Amino acid sequence: MVVFGHAGKVLQVGRHLPFGSGVIDCWGPVGVTVFFVISGYLITRLLLEEQRASGKISLRGFYLRRAFRILPAYWAYLVVIALLASAGLVAAGERGLAHALSFTTDYVNPESWVLNHSWSLSVEEQFYLLWPLAVVLLGALRARRTALCLVLAAPLVRVATFFLAPQLRPAITSMLHLRIDALMVGCWAALEQDARPASRVLGFLERPASALGAAVYCVFVAACVRRFGDGSLQSALGYTLEAVSACALVLWAISHSASRAGRVLNWAPLARLGVISYSLYLWQQLWLSHEKPTPAWMVPLLIAGIVLCAELSYRLVEAPLLRLRSRLLSPAPSTAIRQLLPS
Repeated sequence: MVVFGHAGKVLQVGRHLPFGSGVIDCWGPVGVTVFFVISGYLITRLLLEEQRASGKISLRGFYLRRAFRILPAYWAYLVVIALLASAGLVAAGERGLAHALSFTTDYVNPESWVLNHSWSLSVEEQFYLLWPLAVVLLGALRARRTALCLVLAAPLVRVATFFLAPQLRPAITSMLHLRIDALMVGCWAALEQDARPASRVLGFLERPASALGAAVYCVFVAACVRRFGDGSLQSALGYTLEAVSACALVLWAISHSASRAGRVLNWAPLARLGVISYSLYLWQQLWLSHEKPTPAWMVPLLIAGIVLCAELSYRLVEAPLLRLRSRLLSPAPSTAIRQLLPS
């Protein structure tokens, strides 16, 4: 969704659509919301499985596994950007690179297109730092209640920020405390699945009709809500509805992997895209800049460049470091959900 959204901006296909460029342009932000939900769900499932298998959660082991998984590919991308910036080929100042390197761009805009997507990675890293600690200190039951409280509180905080601090409106989409509900919806679902009995809300989200409605919302309605208005509706309801819809899709996909849609999602080329998705997300920002006009015929070549860079990043950086991680660290618990995304 991010690649399609940015490619849509490059192509300016919105000028041919009855609702303008909103539907295509907004696929990127909606895709990031889906990513946050999946991340919250996956990480929480891994923590629960570790606790069930060993009787405790090793924070040291968790942080080291995340570091091996996230940092090498990210550092490789930043090195390339720094070299390109020093040659004058891209705009990326020292201040922007410093904030990208320290995972603080969700609160401090790097003012550079090639670094702009690091805000979502900053949100993720801050989540990785705080949530496992919360689960350890609170326990599963209180962590579940905390996740639900944060889901309910985030819209209120966003609305307050929107009206009381209008200068921060452009940053509402990126700050951790204002986007925490997307992560917490996934965390809550994982904790709720582990509880007995599970709530009726979870059962409702797992229904096929809920998944269908969620797909329509994520693909079309969410984009329109983002596109029109002054942003107050998106702050009050839009972000949370996106997250809940994404959660319904994730839950349905997990429990219906043998369905026709499940077989499509498990199709080998799509599964491969899932394997390289992290590097794909890193490198698409460099190739799909819409700051300058780009001929339509170049867009397929740009997407091919993204895939090539992602494959090289995975083969030369990610995969070797993951093999080294497996030799140095005890493996994370094996779960069915781990088959969906690389961990």
